Amino acid sequence: MDHWSRIGVVCRMAVAIIAISASTVAAAEQESAIVKEEFLVQGKDQGIKLFVREKRLANLPKIVKENVILFIHGVPGPGSVMFDLAIPGYSWLEYVAERGFDAFTLDIRGFGRSTRPPEMKEPPRQNLPLVRADQVMRDIDVAVDYIRSKRKVDKVNIIGYSIGASWSALYATLHPEKVGKLVMYGAIYGKNSTFISTFGDPTNPDRPNLEMGAYRYLSQKELLDQWDGWIKPELQDEWRDREVIDAWISALLSSDPTAKQRSPESIQVPNGPYIDWHEIHAGRSLFDPARVRASTMIVRGSAEELMTNDAADELLQRLTSAPIKRRLDIGDSTHYAMLEKNRLQLYRGVLNFLEE
Repeated sequence: MDHWSRIGVVCRMAVAIIAISASTVAAAEQESAIVKEEFLVQGKDQGIKLFVREKRLANLPKIVKENVILFIHGVPGPGSVMFDLAIPGYSWLEYVAERGFDAFTLDIRGFGRSTRPPEMKEPPRQNLPLVRADQVMRDIDVAVDYIRSKRKVDKVNIIGYSIGASWSALYATLHPEKVGKLVMYGAIYGKNSTFISTFGDPTNPDRPNLEMGAYRYLSQKELLDQWDGWIKPELQDEWRDREVIDAWISALLSSDPTAKQRSPESIQVPNGPYIDWHEIHAGRSLFDPARVRASTMIVRGSAEELMTNDAADELLQRLTSAPIKRRLDIGDSTHYAMLEKNRLQLYRGVLNFLEE
């Protein structure tokens, strides 16, 4: 073989190797690609449709029945914002999907892209606080049954956040046959005088303030003031990224089609969850921990104020029927740990629990 022939063979081999490498990379990228699907599911109540988002690997050969998750939000934002922020590395939904889980999130009625009750178009003082635990149970049950049917599984793991964690625990006591594992992240639990007075009747704080109206408006300032208040000023840049804060605010405002109708822009939030919140902190828990039969993890940030360290210990001890129970503490974090720099402690710790 002459000199030029040898060069030709080498060149053809190089092209073949490049082609194979490119094909391998493309296959790997396709295998790790995330599929997003969105659904409007008919609710149990007339006129109510519920927005459900799903994320999973595109080429997942088989969905393991233990690897199906439903995320349940609290206030102020819908699940499609809180668990799936469009900033690289800040979508909890994508984090679990990339690791082989089929992840769903639900917008409870009155939030995000789910139906807003007609009372939200009326003056707030004209109706009682909207969207209490009984309605939330109906919405969660619709989402769970939809997922069970779609994925042909008996049970769904549930990750609840804030008042959504308390709702999720209540749901687990009502439908133990449908719940795999339960994660209560940033749960509202235990007595707390601060929030009793915040949401209580001015003349008798032990009773909820039913006069607060059907809903409220939360502006950017109000959304950020509480979060800022949980972090010492000198630590705020260490715990959070400004880009993430801005993206979160933008996503929240975009989740409410009426936000731009007001100045300053604000999101409309049902007041029912705040009544449930009051009742919990007044000592009237939504659920009996002893009736939770699912393996349960309690997650608390180091600067969490909605559930004290002692309340978390009490809750863990009272989960007497849970076959497995865990507690995960996230360092240098608040109630919004999933949007902060130490979020991977949360993501990884919960993933390890789900994979046990």
